[in-house]
Amino acid sequence: MNRNSTAIIGLGNYLLADEGAGMHAVEILREKVYSKKVDFVDAGTPGMNLLHHFDQREKIIFIDSGECGLSPGEYSRFSPKEVISLKKEKNFSLHDFDLIAFIKKADELGMVNGTEIVVYCMQAGEIKMSQELSKDVREGMFAMVDEIYSDIEGGWEDA
Repeated sequence: MNRNSTAIIGLGNYLLADEGAGMHAVEILREKVYSKKVDFVDAGTPGMNLLHHFDQREKIIFIDSGECGLSPGEYSRFSPKEVISLKKEKNFSLHDFDLIAFIKKADELGMVNGTEIVVYCMQAGEIKMSQELSKDVREGMFAMVDEIYSDIEGGWEDA
């Protein structure tokens, strides 16, 4: 399978308000970025099948929402090596997905192979049955998307 060297992977659940922030961010990026160098992936609430997205990649940017220790709508950018997961590792079911633990397992399985991994975590404000993001997360989304533009080597102008 031919793949682009970079993947931007949105995680989350559209049906749970701010839990879907990663998916909304990928949707915005897909509409605004016309690059043949980047694959955009709506991964939803994945399990181990996410491993397939590591193959032949130089860079993967994960976008997710969660408890980042920030105010709703603020986000953090980090490498998985810069943080530790506070979740207790049980399994990799759809409902207990832990991105940091997953990346660690992928590395142990030899899937990372030098791939640069960046994670953007948007602090969720509202987790409820809704397809709409909260006001704070909607407003914070634009700053995060702008930073993701600049996070691709060479910028988007050359893409």
